[in-house]
Amino acid sequence: MMSPDDESFTHLADQEKRRSEKARSYGPFLRFALIVVVVVGAVVGGGLLVRNWLHNREVSAYQTYYAATNDVITRSNAVGAKLSALLTNPGTATRKDVQTRMDQYVETSSGLLAEAEAFAAPGEAADMQQWLVATLELRLRGVQDLAPSLLNALDVQDVEVPSELIFGAMMKLALSDVAYSEFFASRATDLLKAKEIADVQIAPAAFLADPGYASVDSVKQMLATLKSTETLQSIHGVGLISVLAKPSDTDITADGTFNIPSTDQLRFLVTVENQGTMTERDVPVTFRLQGPSSTQPQIVTVKITEIKAGEKQEVEIKGVNPTDYGETALVSVTAGPVPNEKNEANNSLEAHVVFIL
Repeated sequence: MMSPDDESFTHLADQEKRRSEKARSYGPFLRFALIVVVVVGAVVGGGLLVRNWLHNREVSAYQTYYAATNDVITRSNAVGAKLSALLTNPGTATRKDVQTRMDQYVETSSGLLAEAEAFAAPGEAADMQQWLVATLELRLRGVQDLAPSLLNALDVQDVEVPSELIFGAMMKLALSDVAYSEFFASRATDLLKAKEIADVQIAPAAFLADPGYASVDSVKQMLATLKSTETLQSIHGVGLISVLAKPSDTDITADGTFNIPSTDQLRFLVTVENQGTMTERDVPVTFRLQGPSSTQPQIVTVKITEIKAGEKQEVEIKGVNPTDYGETALVSVTAGPVPNEKNEANNSLEAHVVFIL
């Protein structure tokens, strides 16, 4: 017969056994729960890492894109600054300088447009990309239209028509700043703010130093300044540089006497230089040859279709027959004169030639 103490001990042992069995039965569930917690934590943590990586990648893409657009628009603004300075303060610039600089502005603007067209705008910036391209295209068209109109205005007395053309070109340049500011820069700034990208600042538009340049009155005042600049004044004039008899390669100079082999292949190469500041057209070059036994000189005239300021051109005189063997003939060569030429001292030469066997 069991004592009360034995019964208590047995009861406690049974209770402990049941607790142990119950704990063992919960073990797999606890381990499973722990695994679930770990997996969920890994997924959440991984998701956050991926999200941060994607965000950093997006930020980097915007930073790279806007750094490139800032560079292009800043270089374009620099072209505008140089153009504004040329138009308002030409200094000692000559007409040739104006032409050269305008050609450079067109070339640079064309290159910047090509660069911008090649940009791959990320995400929401794609809608703004077209406005960057439109801005640079307006600037290119503006300088392309301005160049010939400006040079033409310097050539004529009545500036009414060229003023209108220049005004149209300046309007394109002014509109480029508006297009960029309103449809690119402001939208880009808002986008960067929404994306919480604080270390990128959008470059401003400033092609024209003063938007007021895009008015007819301002254009006329600008032209008045340019036309009053001494180095931009119209100067017309050509000069006779050289006369070469062929095929003997005899260089004929003023007041000399030269022996030239008599041949049915006789011809003369005459070099003419435009020594003025204006392009000249239909410039006559006249060659005269008269022997002592001839009653009428042989005269041949050719025309230079167009010769730009500072340019040299060579023309060929053909169809001249040698005078009688051994006699001294007079050669006279004249280039020009061109309209409004004031100095004709270097337009011609005279020399004597003797045709020999």
